[in-house]
Amino acid sequence: MKKTLSLFFLFLLAAAVLSAQFGRTVQPTLIPHQVLLDIANEASGDMALQNEILIAGVNRNRPPEEYAKGYFEPPFLIEKLREYGITDARIIDLPTSGPKTWDAVSAELWTVKPTLRKIADLDEVPACLCSGSSDADVTAELIYVGPGFQEKYYEGKDVKGKIVLVNGYPGGARSLAVDKNGAVGLIGYGSSHPEFDPDQVGWGGFRAGEKDKPTFAFMVSTRQGDELRDLLERGTKVEVRAVVKAQMVPYKEQMVEALIKGSELPDEELVFTAHLYEGYAKQGANDDISGCVALLETARVLNKLVADGKIPPLRRSVRFLFVPEISGTIAYLKMHPEIGKKFFANINEDMVGEALAKNRSYFCLVQTPWSLPSYLNDVVRSFVDWTEETQRYDGGATLLPIWSPTGTRDPFTAVIDNHSGGSDHIVFVDGGVRVPAVMFICWPDMWYHSSGDTPDKSDSTQLKRVVFLSAASAVCLAGAGPAETEKIIAEVAGRSLARLGQDRVRAERRLRDAATADVHGAFKDAQNILAQGFVREAQTLGSTRFFVKADKRVGGLLQTHLIAVEACRLPFTKALEEAYRARCQKDGLKPQRVVLSAEEARLSKVVPVRTEKMTGPLDLMGYYTAIQDAAVRPIFAKIGAIEGEIRNFIDGRRSLLQVRDAVAAEAAFMNVPLPTLEDVENFVKILEKLGYIKLVAR
Repeated sequence: MKKTLSLFFLFLLAAAVLSAQFGRTVQPTLIPHQVLLDIANEASGDMALQNEILIAGVNRNRPPEEYAKGYFEPPFLIEKLREYGITDARIIDLPTSGPKTWDAVSAELWTVKPTLRKIADLDEVPACLCSGSSDADVTAELIYVGPGFQEKYYEGKDVKGKIVLVNGYPGGARSLAVDKNGAVGLIGYGSSHPEFDPDQVGWGGFRAGEKDKPTFAFMVSTRQGDELRDLLERGTKVEVRAVVKAQMVPYKEQMVEALIKGSELPDEELVFTAHLYEGYAKQGANDDISGCVALLETARVLNKLVADGKIPPLRRSVRFLFVPEISGTIAYLKMHPEIGKKFFANINEDMVGEALAKNRSYFCLVQTPWSLPSYLNDVVRSFVDWTEETQRYDGGATLLPIWSPTGTRDPFTAVIDNHSGGSDHIVFVDGGVRVPAVMFICWPDMWYHSSGDTPDKSDSTQLKRVVFLSAASAVCLAGAGPAETEKIIAEVAGRSLARLGQDRVRAERRLRDAATADVHGAFKDAQNILAQGFVREAQTLGSTRFFVKADKRVGGLLQTHLIAVEACRLPFTKALEEAYRARCQKDGLKPQRVVLSAEEARLSKVVPVRTEKMTGPLDLMGYYTAIQDAAVRPIFAKIGAIEGEIRNFIDGRRSLLQVRDAVAAEAAFMNVPLPTLEDVENFVKILEKLGYIKLVAR
């Protein structure tokens, strides 16, 4: 009997363990569970990967005819879109930045001494020739100059008439090596992760001014570069021969757009973006053909689910833009302001298809900046969280496998990131456009901007999951009616309270960690962190009014949540004040009332106002070219991480003090130095000098 009881209790214990392992259930989301199943079943990562291979199976040197007559990629996309039943699609020719662009014809790099050996060939590795290189047929001694971007690297070395070997990208060394010290060319070796793959060749390039000497530059792998450097450091004389043929050719700037028109509110558009090009010479399967094929597959899935009656026609329109990165999005918005006015949200997909484990990567959701708080973050995040939870192994299974037949079984490791730039979403969140935008990206990328960015690094399972997230987000955002809006409001309200809790933790930590001499200033910073958090969350929750429209019942529900969020302000503020008094007591300090300093009072009466130059899509190339002026650089260096947000917070209503307070609170969450009043004022004066804003007395 005792043995029987023991076995029985062991059975119960085992059952309890199994229950703990398998007891998780699929949580509800903002759209019905059956719709999620239909999306997961329809989305094909394999079809997406096949398209990626067809577009970017290998890195190739474009023939000059493509530049003049049109590129390979747009007709391919149009053909696929029409195959998928999406007929409202077209190729658009955008304005070019000049009459001609650089094109590589041929390039070879050889060692002549101590042995004859081919090092690089454009036909084999198109990344080996830096864009901007000029024609050459040169045989010269090779001289190692380290990174080559400072004078000290040339001390005691005669590089005139020589070719320099640079540990890094040649662009940073070109001016000193060629223009100042007389080198005839450069060989660089560097890539994003040479420690991971020493054989990848980084894509490089340079822009030569009218007064700069024409030259050429090759890129080789870290392994090859180390071999050449080792020869030189052992005292071996190395001679190399470089043969380059390049040309300037007439070219087109092209993009593709497609539209799934909404059934009830067609003039409200959710826009997806991915870049087809990052310059026409550089190519990459993950960066960003993976984003383009994910958009293709998302369009197919949405169209098919509607056609099959599994989801109702989307109330709002969904537009897909396949663009030259950033410049193409800017040009499109300038060409079609009437379309840009229809956009209510953007999802940008950049480098989304790589195998996460293989690339040591995470799927990242990059959120809108604090200058543009939005429901969009929480809606998309809800699907990311759900996907991460359901794809997590527990007891050898997942809750709802989203796998492709040929793909991995990797967990879906996701990170929710603060806003950062670097892709097309920055065009939308800019203060002159103000369309909420998030980005999907896999980061880090072990083969970023290198010859190793090929489809063998991609994963059809990852692509399927990205398409799933894209389609689910589109169904929710483009399909939301009153019932769905209630769910969105509740989701945003709950997450708003959580973020305010984080604000409180951050504020109290700022006070707790301050040195004794800085306690009063830290309390002022902490108060600002808390105050800005309530401003941000009121705007975030308020942004759901886009869906509420004139519905009084749903509007009343929103107002109830807004009141609940605001109700946290008083207890949070009192708790912070109590923490300040306790800290002062601990350090033998007398609490001080927070008042404006003389400088704060002065800047509270100065309002920066945008000029026409900073209204609408900002010409980022022209802007950053102007900023690179030598007199600007030291000031820009102090606020570089938050520079875009200083611009974005300029709305013609906020004073300079309010702009500084807003970016300081955001900087505290970005773990970057807090901008001072002086930093912000100096930068804004630069904007005024360059004609982007004017300063008005309040």
